[in-house]
Amino acid sequence: MTQQPTALLILIGGRQIPNILSAQHLRPQIIAPIASHEALKPGQAWDKVRPALNNIGSTILPPAAVDAFDLDQIKQACANVIDSHPAMHWVCNITCATTIMSIGAYEIGRDKGADVWYFDTNSQRVIVLAGQPPQGNPYRLSVTEYLRIYQRQANPAPPPPQSWLELARQMAQAPDEAIEFREQLRTVGANASYSEQRWLKGVSLTSAMQDWLPSLRDAGFIEYECQNDLYNLHQVHRDLWKFVDGLWLEIVAWDAARQAGCFDDCQYGLEMPIAGQAAMNQLDLAATSAASLLIAECKTDQNPFKTSYLDKLQSITDLIGGSFVVKLFIAARSRQKANCDALRSFSDQAKARQIVVVTGEQLPNLKDILAKEAKTPTYSRT
Repeated sequence: MTQQPTALLILIGGRQIPNILSAQHLRPQIIAPIASHEALKPGQAWDKVRPALNNIGSTILPPAAVDAFDLDQIKQACANVIDSHPAMHWVCNITCATTIMSIGAYEIGRDKGADVWYFDTNSQRVIVLAGQPPQGNPYRLSVTEYLRIYQRQANPAPPPPQSWLELARQMAQAPDEAIEFREQLRTVGANASYSEQRWLKGVSLTSAMQDWLPSLRDAGFIEYECQNDLYNLHQVHRDLWKFVDGLWLEIVAWDAARQAGCFDDCQYGLEMPIAGQAAMNQLDLAATSAASLLIAECKTDQNPFKTSYLDKLQSITDLIGGSFVVKLFIAARSRQKANCDALRSFSDQAKARQIVVVTGEQLPNLKDILAKEAKTPTYSRT
């Protein structure tokens, strides 16, 4: 028996995440928007949701414009679009609009044999008001599945060895020291271009850095000896510099996302090809929750509060969901050690771009910050 093709009726008049959820889950042949006049104005709900819907691969009908409070007009618009495609199995998502629009779509959908769904995103439930429930969980989406919707692919880093994770957690307890440790290694010749075994001699280490040495050895990065209060480090792993130059913070962010307990999937160190170029976009952290995406840029610079980093994060976001994506900038540098004027200006610029800034002293609470941003974002998804 041939399965009936699916069509999705959605209401455009408010927060649009539930519409994205139903479209992602069903991948319908047709999407039929019923939109209030206000939602069709430039920069309003339809302009914001249309790019995401375009990437589903469905045929999107021109929105039927209605008075959001005229029940008869709303019902007629819904009836017209369903009657125009009688061979389709219709699903009506009545979540995103005025109550009057929802009532109109519900009554017509019920009377015409459609499945009528309401998405309660707070509890991640689909309330079935008529017809059949969805097959599977519309709220669950991996990072790879999410990016595929936007015709993007990304190659995540493999899970780190446990010894690397333990070392990263230690460094996160003293992130300003971690920055200084990297600089101490730089002064004796450590860099990204040299990956063979070698000695880094005469390194001056604080007590906190000295405490990391056994973990650095256990992680397979170095052997070490002390002479006259200075340390000679024998680099035995090619990724020593990569780790101290920022990988540790990406691992910390990934670990915090796992511990947050609210993400369906979390990946770090993703390389996302740029169409037509050899270069890659980098996603330091990407995590999905309720079929929405959270991404973070992680920086361990001595002076990380640069507007260019925000611009880069914003440009990547524009490729994979725009305002529907929660964005964080995570810095190892603490506020106490930062340039106050630079941080103040950076924070203002981040706010303008709806990017949450996390600084070094907040790293012990990062899992709680990520959980909060996943459930009730500082800057609501629109």
